[in-house]
Amino acid sequence: MPEVKTVDKSLAEAVAKFVDSLHHMYPGIDIKPIAGFEDEDFTFEIAVPSCLSIDEVLEACHKECIKVEDEYDLFILPHVIRAE
Repeated sequence: MPEVKTVDKSLAEAVAKFVDSLHHMYPGIDIKPIAGFEDEDFTFEIAVPSCLSIDEVLEACHKECIKVEDEYDLFILPHVIRAE
């Protein structure tokens, strides 16, 4: 059972780091968890307001995902969309 708690703690830390980093770079984005598409550990829908470049935010998301994967060995998938 301790191994499960370690994984949960790592996932929580990774998710918090990912979300905090993106909100720091792009305060106007909206990030919410969504159901996964395949076998990723966590999936986020990231809604980007029209005042920001969706491509720039997507690139930043991918960079942050790589950092999380390297540090925590967890895969986060960003699903970046235009905010309504």
